[in-house]
Amino acid sequence: MKKLSLLFLLCGVAFYAKSQTLVLAKDAADYLGKNVTICDSVYSTKALDKLTLINLGGAFPKELITVVVNKEDIAKFPSEPSTMFMGNKICVTGIVSEFKGKKQIVVTDPKQIIVK
Repeated sequence: MKKLSLLFLLCGVAFYAKSQTLVLAKDAADYLGKNVTICDSVYSTKALDKLTLINLGGAFPKELITVVVNKEDIAKFPSEPSTMFMGNKICVTGIVSEFKGKKQIVVTDPKQIIVK
């Protein structure tokens, strides 16, 4: 049953991601500039004045990748993303970039994040 649930989840992610590459958070550096889907647990979050940070694969400062939601996009979410996703497993689709040596995906649309 667990394998069947995982299969349905992956099919749903693949449907939304429109043939995106599903990669592990630890391998994000290998996909800089590429549009990918990464699924992992949210270990820590932080809501700042101009953005919200959602850390996957480990708590700050040992996160594997950070999901960034800029202030102008936060209103698109039903609630503050830092509380909405904390403690959940999520899949995020977007372009892997780098900021100060850390990997990130900037999210502009709530549909880019799926709670598992």
